[in-house]
Amino acid sequence: MDRQDSGAVGRAETKAAREAERSEAAAAVWAELERERREVDDRTARLRALRLARDATRVD
Repeated sequence: MDRQDSGAVGRAETKAAREAERSEAAAAVWAELERERREVDDRTARLRALRLARDATRVD
């Protein structure tokens, strides 16, 4: 029985390690998505400011 118990413990540890690895990978993916979203937002704000400045100086 001792051998079966150690096998169950080993499987549980392996499962926990895999779940931790998946969690870390998911956190890394979310961080990358957030970084990309911020870059798009920053670029959009910069382009909007340039367009507004251009339109403010334009005389129709």
